[in-house]
Amino acid sequence: MKESEYEELRQRLQIDTSQKQTMQLQYNEIKRTLEELDKTKEEEGLFELTGQLLIKKNKQEIIKSLNDKKEILEFRIKTLDKSIDTLTKQLQENQNKIEKD
Repeated sequence: MKESEYEELRQRLQIDTSQKQTMQLQYNEIKRTLEELDKTKEEEGLFELTGQLLIKKNKQEIIKSLNDKKEILEFRIKTLDKSIDTLTKQLQENQNKIEKD
């Protein structure tokens, strides 16, 4: 393996790791929001930010929307975890090859 290929793998690993961190932050924020929604009463006025507008919605609509986003993020985080694991293994194997050469 060439050092340029090794460097490309390393960069892909950095990008995937960064994306995972960003998605993990979004996921945690959604979880906190859902926890706060559990504390609110159905009849309280709730608004959801859509673009640059706050739109009044009922509690169940907001919960469904947040749960959908949460599921998507869970899937994407799992996918990135697999990619990160694969890239890490490839990097370790290739580093050993470079050191032997």
